[in-house]
Amino acid sequence: MNEASPLQLLSTILQSEAFSDANAAGDESLPAVMTLGQLQSPEFNNDPSELIANRFLYAGGVCLLVGPTGIGKSSFLMQLAIHLSVGRAIFDICPGGFYAGTGLRTLLVQAENDEGDLADMRDGVLQGCTDLNDIEKKQALDNIVVCTISDKVSDVFVKTIEKLLTQHGPFNLLIIDPALAYLGGESNSQRDVSHLMRELINPLLQKHHIGLILAHHTNKPLRGKEKDSWAAGDFSYLGAGSAEWVNPARAVLAIRSIGSDRVFELRAPKRGRKLRWVDADGNPTLVKYIAHSDEPGTICWHPATEEDVQTALHSTQQHKPLKCGVDDAVKCVAGKPGHNQSAYTKAMASAFNCSLTSAQNALNEAVERGLLSEQLSGRSKIYAVTKKGEIWIKK
Repeated sequence: MNEASPLQLLSTILQSEAFSDANAAGDESLPAVMTLGQLQSPEFNNDPSELIANRFLYAGGVCLLVGPTGIGKSSFLMQLAIHLSVGRAIFDICPGGFYAGTGLRTLLVQAENDEGDLADMRDGVLQGCTDLNDIEKKQALDNIVVCTISDKVSDVFVKTIEKLLTQHGPFNLLIIDPALAYLGGESNSQRDVSHLMRELINPLLQKHHIGLILAHHTNKPLRGKEKDSWAAGDFSYLGAGSAEWVNPARAVLAIRSIGSDRVFELRAPKRGRKLRWVDADGNPTLVKYIAHSDEPGTICWHPATEEDVQTALHSTQQHKPLKCGVDDAVKCVAGKPGHNQSAYTKAMASAFNCSLTSAQNALNEAVERGLLSEQLSGRSKIYAVTKKGEIWIKK
């Protein structure tokens, strides 16, 4: 009896009832497909999946809120949640039309504040929400559910969230603060971050048809040329660690320092056009300025005034180290000739508000251009103005 060939065996397997059943089961697990023409546009102002207006955030999507440690991200999130929970806008971040006036039911999960801090934050935020009436404040207290989780990460954390959504839902919005408390891995690892964001959180959001605002810390502050060279799209990647924090997120909001401990920049670098912000002249913008309240006991943000912004920016410029130029170096040496390198760099740094490095670079360049001479005296360099330098000064 001849043995069946490999092709005959394959044909027998493909035609078997067991394979057909298994293949059918596999088909059922595939994501739904449709033609381009079958896609349905949501009904304007009547779309339950639109959580923040113009679909900046929708059910199943993630908005990443990034900002430095200790600037008030948690109070910003609570203030945002309170307004969205009663269908009101804040900083021109508006609830979707379906929820305007009715509000979103929100689950706030956090790791860093105890009950006393949360209560203080709640009371301080509500005190500053002068745009809300007492009925709306009461509605916000009922519409926001708070849970502290500080001992679970990764898969176990998401399973816990699943139970909370099932037992205490339905919710429209989930807020998690902060992301790093629940990662359970390396923030710089694309694999660890992708596992949390794509394999755990995304299916959870889809299953429960909710949106997520996820708080995340920024990297260490940018300085010097690195800070000045950032382009608009780069601000999406302010968050610490892997770019995978940002890539799965549909939208990004960033709270960024402008050098003040009270006035900050609120930027919408990803999907920000959806917010339809405009500046004072009516031009589209991705940037707003917000400030902490000065009122005692009020833990609240408010739109920064033009005076607030200009004062903050002016203060920053006053304290920002400048670059010393060749002119500064030559004039400094001409004013007090015969001193050493250390004396001049310190004098220039003080007089011209520049760094010691900048002062040293200016001295070096002046020597290279023949405007200054230098001589070694022991271990020190002694500087003097050359004839060429004297002519330079008189110009």
